[in-house]
Amino acid sequence: MSGLAIAHTVSRSRIVQSAAIRERTAALLRASTVEVYEKNSPRVLDSYFRSGTDVYVSYLPGDDVGRRIEIAKILRDARYNPVLHVPARQMLSRDFLADFIGRAVEAAKIERVLLIAGDSTRGRGPYATSLDIIRSGVLEAHGIKQVDLAGHPEGNVGLDSAELFGVLRDKREAALAAGLQPTVVTQFSFDPRPIEQWLTSLHAGGLDMPVRLGIAGPANPATLLKFALRCGIGNSVSAVQKHVGTIGRLLKDTGPDGVVRGLGDVLVSEAGKNVECFHFFPFGGLAKTSAWIEAALKDLG
Repeated sequence: MSGLAIAHTVSRSRIVQSAAIRERTAALLRASTVEVYEKNSPRVLDSYFRSGTDVYVSYLPGDDVGRRIEIAKILRDARYNPVLHVPARQMLSRDFLADFIGRAVEAAKIERVLLIAGDSTRGRGPYATSLDIIRSGVLEAHGIKQVDLAGHPEGNVGLDSAELFGVLRDKREAALAAGLQPTVVTQFSFDPRPIEQWLTSLHAGGLDMPVRLGIAGPANPATLLKFALRCGIGNSVSAVQKHVGTIGRLLKDTGPDGVVRGLGDVLVSEAGKNVECFHFFPFGGLAKTSAWIEAALKDLG
């Protein structure tokens, strides 16, 4: 083959790959899920996200249980699919957990929950981890069909990478044994590299299940850093602070352009085949997040 022919082949390969990445990224953006917080009334979703979208209802220490259920009902009545956060360490007792899930199922037809340990370092009741919640039998007893499990591409305090994957495997197996379909929802990151490494390790470890990749929506640097610290991004404060430069660039670009663009290659690889959507944390508000998604889709063609 001549040099010209080789050059043409390489160029053609790059064009095909670029088109595949654009198509894959656009599909994941169109399927995006999102979280709502107390200050973000779910009623404003009507202007930004299509009906049928999975919308996650956060549950932070001090939040009112009844208000979580009320928000879920508003979402269901507005034709969204509410997904409740269930923080294990905030569940005061088995009866408390059963009442919470039971009322949510009755009021908002909940079928899916996101299980997290919660921000507290110690449990307020008998549950220390989300695995404890899965093993309780409460979820399937009330008709829950799907459970989302937390994934941590940048690690989690007190556990190394191997331990985190071991815990995730245990939760997956326990969920399947209980007749629950598991999906992983990852914590957000300001750097695509740990996400790519995490997806590669997940695939290599045979942890075959759907993945929703956490993305921080546009917000000012102070807001993003506040949530990064609260959510434990990185293994220490210094690890979080090293991302400040990246946060600034994200804001300058009006959104997580660098993270999404940097994930292109892994999303079209075997390691990324189970990624089913992006999951947005709208720290700067639903309007900014939606505007960024719409602009990104327009740029992708």
